[in-house]
Amino acid sequence: MSHPEDQRGPESGAREGASGSDEALSPAAQLDQARSEADEQRRKAETYLDLAQRTQADFLNYKRRTTQELEQKVKDANAGLLTQLLPIFDDLQRALTSVPADLAEHSWAQGIGLIGQKLEHVLQLQGLERIGGEGDVFDPRVHEAVAYEEHPVYDEGQVASVYRVGYRLNDRVLRPAQVVVARGSARPPASAGGESRSVGEGTAHP
Repeated sequence: MSHPEDQRGPESGAREGASGSDEALSPAAQLDQARSEADEQRRKAETYLDLAQRTQADFLNYKRRTTQELEQKVKDANAGLLTQLLPIFDDLQRALTSVPADLAEHSWAQGIGLIGQKLEHVLQLQGLERIGGEGDVFDPRVHEAVAYEEHPVYDEGQVASVYRVGYRLNDRVLRPAQVVVARGSARPPASAGGESRSVGEGTAHP
């Protein structure tokens, strides 16, 4: 007749062996083992955290890059549209400045003038501004010289007159101003005593 102890399987014996092994560890060894396991779990947590942070940073960079690309596409589209509208706006401005005096007070002429003002206001809201004024110092980035001439007031290198107004959209030049540049002054030189020159002589307007 077999005893109950003889009927225990190998698994039961293995569990007892493992339990006995754990119980055989000293408290210091158990503490070291717990610390080792905690360190391992901390390393895994740091690895997962680093991976999550990298993924978040990559996503933010992607989002920022796509936003910038979209904004640039919108700016390019606006610039292209405004560039096509500029000749029409020029024609409207020329038509308004050439209205005969006897028709200037007519209701339709005043209505066209209001349309021109509204159009200019809308373009300004989009960031469009005029560049190239008389008296400015010539700048090849915003000016296109169509002629040079001596001028009695402006010094050499200043804009003597504007042939066609230029436009800039924000920081982007859509069309340089076509200007006539002063070659040199034909006025008599100032006396040795340093007489004061008339207002505007040799001074670039802002």
